Order: sequence, then structure tokens, then C-alpha cells
Amino acid sequence: MCAKCVEMGLMCFSKHSSPEEQEQKKKSDRIEKTISKSKQALRKEQKILLLGTGECGKSTFIKQMRIILGGGFPEDQYEYYTRVVHKNLLQAAASLAGAMRTLTIPYHDQSLSDDTLPLIEEFDENMEPYLLQPHQLSIIKRLWADPGVLDCYDRRREYQLLDSAKYFLDKIPLIEQSNYKVDVQDILRSRVRTTGIIEEVFQVDRINLKIIDVGGQRRERRKWIHSFEGVTSVIFLASLSEYDMFLQECRTKNRTEESLQLFKTILDYPWFKSSSLILFLNKKDLFEEKVPRSHIGDYLSGYKGERGDLAYATKFMKDLYQEAYLEESSDNDSRALFLHLTCATDTENIRRVFENVKSTVLQKNISELNLG
Repeated sequence: MCAKCVEMGLMCFSKHSSPEEQEQKKKSDRIEKTISKSKQALRKEQKILLLGTGECGKSTFIKQMRIILGGGFPEDQYEYYTRVVHKNLLQAAASLAGAMRTLTIPYHDQSLSDDTLPLIEEFDENMEPYLLQPHQLSIIKRLWADPGVLDCYDRRREYQLLDSAKYFLDKIPLIEQSNYKVDVQDILRSRVRTTGIIEEVFQVDRINLKIIDVGGQRRERRKWIHSFEGVTSVIFLASLSEYDMFLQECRTKNRTEESLQLFKTILDYPWFKSSSLILFLNKKDLFEEKVPRSHIGDYLSGYKGERGDLAYATKFMKDLYQEAYLEESSDNDSRALFLHLTCATDTENIRRVFENVKSTVLQKNISELNLG
């Protein structure tokens, strides 16, 4: 070691270095090379975390990304989702039949009271999807045609029913055909509860876009922390149409209030202080349909608009989340909130929104990583 390096407290190696020192130098070089490669890989990856309460549309957004960025679904997925649609039909029928009893709404066809019992008993949220038998589809078809059930459907905010229930029940004449196979819209509207963590990686320009979907139910949220490290953007999805509904896990907790509380909690997480924040107010189609018949002021305090005023209702919902963002943001918080109204089952809407996100938030992140 040279005198100058000793004086400066540095380590140097020359051709006269000992074998041990030369081996240490090789190890040091390998470590530096590994670190350099890791940094370069990080620069070329955008990690997006999808968060929100249950049934807000996160999984549907992932499906849209498969269509927009990944080229769609392989053939075996069409076969799988055909079985999922059958399961969703059974779930919708079981929910309606159960609600008919709970709400004491009489059937016009009295035989349905007994005929639907096996449907209620058979459905299990955790069951593997399978194709229903013709006699089961026949009972579900009769159920959906009963005027009493249609009255029950109009009161669906009082119990748990899939958003896509009507969509699939209306398609029974097609679904009961032996050669029925799902189309893309069926896949988008099908519902499979997310458990655990799902990762999808898409190539966008020169960037690997890793999108992580985690279960939104309360029991799933303890698993989220494993996905927090290295997140460049957080997309929080909130369902606009759930303002008059209550949690499946807690029948006295308003879903919008739960979503707002979770949004505030996420804003306060230290892991996301430098992450871009994107808010999707989702299910705008269902919201537009619901506002004229279900007054927001009956469920959320502070609402001053007239019944059926869609423009005011939309602004009110946006303000709820923007005010929550301002409340939880500190004076030195440099994060901006990017808000979009979305319909996750509408591919063109999601395509436009994603292009906007890509040209603003993602491009900003890429520029900061010197990749622009």
C-alpha cells in the first residue's frame, strides 16, 4: 500500500499486493458490479401497487392491462372464465333467493321457494368454479323471470349482490347453451375474489411495468406490507356506486366511509411518501345509473345537492377524496394527486386513462430515473 493512500485512509492495490488483498479486490469488484446491475434494473422497472377496499375494481383493471398491454387472454383462460361465469350465476341466484327470504318478499311462482334451496346450500365463496347442470340453469332462469325477484333486485342495496348479477342473469339463454364460451366482456365482468398477492409484468416502451394487485377485504390487508417496498406509484381504486351499501364483513359500516378511511391510512404510510398517487373513482356507469333513484344525502353527511343531480353528486364524491388527501398531506409533501373517473369494464375508457397516466405520472418517474 502506498504512503499517500495510508495518509488518506484509503485501500489501494498494486501488482505487489498480497494474494489476500488481490482476492479482496476481486470480491469488491464483483459486489460493485452486482450493485450497479441492480440499480440499472430498478431504473428500468416501475412498480405500481393497486390498493382499495373489496370489490372496487382492482382485478378488473388488471384484466384490462392484459388486454391493452399483454395481448389479451390465452385459450385456457377462456375455459376457466366460462366456469367462473357459471359460479357467478350460482352466486347471484343464491344471493337473490336468500334475500327473498330475509326481506320476506313472496314469489309469484311459489314452487321457487323450495326449488332454490339447493342453490343457496350449494354455493360457497371458496368453491372451485365448475359448469352448472342444465336443471340448475333452468331454476336460475325461472328465478330471474319471477316478478317478485325483480322487486328484490330493486332493493339490492339492502344485501350483498354482485355488480354483474343482472348482466349474467340476462344472458342465461346464451349461457345455458352447450357450446357457450365467454367473450372478453364476460371475462371483464366476472368476479373472482382476490386472495393473497398477484403480480403482472408488462413491457411499456423500455420499462418493465410491474402491477401488483392485493385483496381488498379487511382480512387480506395484513398481507399488503410485503408489497410496499420500492413502489413508484400507488393506484387507489374507490367505487363511486357504493355510497348506499355496507361492508360484507361489517353490515353497519358504510362502504364509502370505509374506502375513505383506508385512503387516509395509505396516504399516511411512510413507504409511499415519495410515490406518485393516482386515484381512480371507479364504476362511474353504475353511479350514473344509481344517483337518480338513491339519494346520496340519505347515506353520507354533508351532501347538499338535489336528488338526482349527477353533476353535484360527482363533484361531491371527488371532493371527499381530495379533502382527505389535503388533510393527510403535510406542508412539505411534494406528492400530487392524479384523479380520474373510470369504468373498469370499459376497455376504451381504461385505455384513455392509462395513456394519460403514462404520459404524466409514469413519464415523470422515468425522467427522474434518467430514462426519458
